[in-house]
Amino acid sequence: MIRQANLTDLETIAKFNIQLAQETEDKVLDKQTITNGVKYLLENPQYGVYYVAVENEQVVGQVMYTFEWSDWRNGLFLWIQSVYVDKEYRNKGVFKSLYNTIKNICDTDDNIVGIRLYAEQENDVAQQAYKNLGMDKCHYDMFEYEKNKKIF
Repeated sequence: MIRQANLTDLETIAKFNIQLAQETEDKVLDKQTITNGVKYLLENPQYGVYYVAVENEQVVGQVMYTFEWSDWRNGLFLWIQSVYVDKEYRNKGVFKSLYNTIKNICDTDDNIVGIRLYAEQENDVAQQAYKNLGMDKCHYDMFEYEKNKKIF
């Protein structure tokens, strides 16, 4: 079952985000910072929304999206972030179900023009999964400025 996350999912989502950073980028996140960040988003959905996959009353996967306004298209892109599926549930269609939930939101809302996400350049498994869902690699590279950049 896929449902929108709520505050009862806070600890699990924070734990999954910590595991995600460790597994994909070999980074260690500060538990208090990530917990505060997840809590803020759960309480302020105008900035983004988490969805969770639940099996046997246990959260086994998550996805979050945020919003980007496109003046070129006069609409919103949903940016998928914080994708994580518990190791025991990988390759069982959990992410596909999460993605299809977001795709359905996109396809049924005339104000939303598409879905975007970024993937680690070396994460071939994730990139192939996105392609298998019908997403195309775009021609943009990402750059960032991070205020108060922390060393992980």
